[in-house]
Amino acid sequence: MADSPPASSGEEVPSAPPHTTVDDISNLEHHPLVIIGGGIGGLVLALCLDQVYNHSITTDDANGEPITSSSVKFPIHVYESTAEYSANAGGAIGLYPNGLRVLRNLSRGSSPSYLDSEHVKFGANCPNLLQNVRTAGCDYIYRRWMRHDGLQVAVAREDELLPDIKVDESEMAKLEVLDESEKGTGSRSSAVSRADSTKSQDVEGERANRRPRGGSFANAMGALEAMKDMSQNLSQRLSRISFTGSDATTTSAAGGSDKSTPRASRVVDTELLSLGIRRWKYQQVLYDQCKEVGIQFHMGKRLQSVTSIPASGEDGDAKSLLLFKDGSRITASLVIGADGINSKVRNYVTNPKPTAATTKQQEEYVPAYTGVTCLMGCASVPRIRGICFPSSATTKCHACYYPTRAPKEVDDEGNADDTVRPVSGDYEQVFQIYFPSPIERPDTWRTLTPTEAKEECRELAKKLREDGWDEQFLAPLESETLTGVLRVGLRSREALDVWHVGGSSGVASGGDNDDVGRAVLLGDAAHPPVPYIGQGAMMAMEDAGTLALLLARYCPLDTTNSPTVDFSLFKKAMHAYESLRVSRTKTILGSSVELGKTQQKRAESKLYNAWREWSIKAQVWAYGTLPVMRPGAASDYMTKVEEVVLE
Repeated sequence: MADSPPASSGEEVPSAPPHTTVDDISNLEHHPLVIIGGGIGGLVLALCLDQVYNHSITTDDANGEPITSSSVKFPIHVYESTAEYSANAGGAIGLYPNGLRVLRNLSRGSSPSYLDSEHVKFGANCPNLLQNVRTAGCDYIYRRWMRHDGLQVAVAREDELLPDIKVDESEMAKLEVLDESEKGTGSRSSAVSRADSTKSQDVEGERANRRPRGGSFANAMGALEAMKDMSQNLSQRLSRISFTGSDATTTSAAGGSDKSTPRASRVVDTELLSLGIRRWKYQQVLYDQCKEVGIQFHMGKRLQSVTSIPASGEDGDAKSLLLFKDGSRITASLVIGADGINSKVRNYVTNPKPTAATTKQQEEYVPAYTGVTCLMGCASVPRIRGICFPSSATTKCHACYYPTRAPKEVDDEGNADDTVRPVSGDYEQVFQIYFPSPIERPDTWRTLTPTEAKEECRELAKKLREDGWDEQFLAPLESETLTGVLRVGLRSREALDVWHVGGSSGVASGGDNDDVGRAVLLGDAAHPPVPYIGQGAMMAMEDAGTLALLLARYCPLDTTNSPTVDFSLFKKAMHAYESLRVSRTKTILGSSVELGKTQQKRAESKLYNAWREWSIKAQVWAYGTLPVMRPGAASDYMTKVEEVVLE
């Protein structure tokens, strides 16, 4: 639950222009591909497309050395509605392993298994991206469920969201050398780390550290499986033992000694540990990286409408006309909508052949208010480490607090380590407090002025103190360092089952809307989230990584004349994209809805809260963390793409 809720918008939607003819667009600027929306999903997509289209390397199958690479730069255009990205804007998000995998593939490069036979890999176009993001944020380390009075219900280690990696002793030796080389740097981004390495001063944190990885129940089941395997292995070993005098050696089936077989050790991938980061900082890191690799930005371009241009000319290819609020127009062969819950590209995807009635209906549509309002902000106030979920039956509200910056700490030898002992430095924590508010007040949903923020937060702190809230939750509200305070009403919109429109290049595939200009959605435009499980932005990042891989696979570059994209298999790419993403996003974001309901029920019913607290304790004891968190965080988008492509 570390996604800042999307801000609501009540602006009037302008009418779409009338159908446009070929003569009208002959002098307009045309792009093979444009991204609408320069938020997190759009920026990550731009980097992913740059990687697969501009950093695709063909290698020699003999030694893996690069022998060819595209020398023609494929232009990637991003149209963003804001005039500029603002520093210190409100809101923050949590980055989880499934989203961080996308950033790591951009930093390291990637080689999907289906490309092996073609000796192709995608190079690292952003070698420092993951490191820069981790530096700008703060590791959670722990996940804490609490009462409003400060009592900790349960604490889980955040590395429980990561699967174990089995590494043999020879590989572990290399990792230990790597860890040794990083001493004194305070880095938590080495490739892997022993699962039990985290230290803590707090009692519940220590208890979480002592808990078997995977939880007591899972560990017990694993022990039973291990005993079964040991029994089978023992019988196999006894059958292979040969005696020479008094010496005994165990031989493998191939005749070799088992003494040379490395033992497996359990480690976790610390590059993918969850972290909190201010939204503006993350967006700035992504934007800077986009500019470095040559992504072309068009700022202050608020999209008004998308309409289709009939196929004509030699390519027989329908295109899309984009009209912006400033009156400018462009055409595109593919429009990718990353423009949020109020997406204009979504309007086109769901209504590519508008009538007066359907256009009016879309103009008047406003996503439904959920009845919950959130007050969020941040302050430089220290607190116990971890993302924390307090709930109150007295105030009828629940909240989320998490770190976005913490000072480095030192161990007894003076080495930097942010899990041992604090030294001087800046803390920063974000708070998100959710209140049931049946009256819809969109006129009050905005960033508060410093004076408004101070008055409202102090008034809220006074109310919470009267209701018995612990001072650790009130300190940020009363801090002189309070900043970025935002009040938003949470809105919801139904997720779509079909995320694209338009057919393959020059060929209609038989669908009702195959003869219109191509468009596809990602992120909130396709599946608007509620922010209770922290997976809204992660789903958009997964969408971006998945879409880029599939476009590279089925819609390769054509550099015969000028760089463009071959859309002959666009429909196949979209079928794969929707088969991978529609069901997954519905499942994960559906879990977020249910988790939000349980949090609010905790705040409204003491009886339900008692049962829920017992349930949380039991699940954390048994499984190491709440199992509902794992399906989102543990997934690897590239593995899923490989499975679909290789079917």
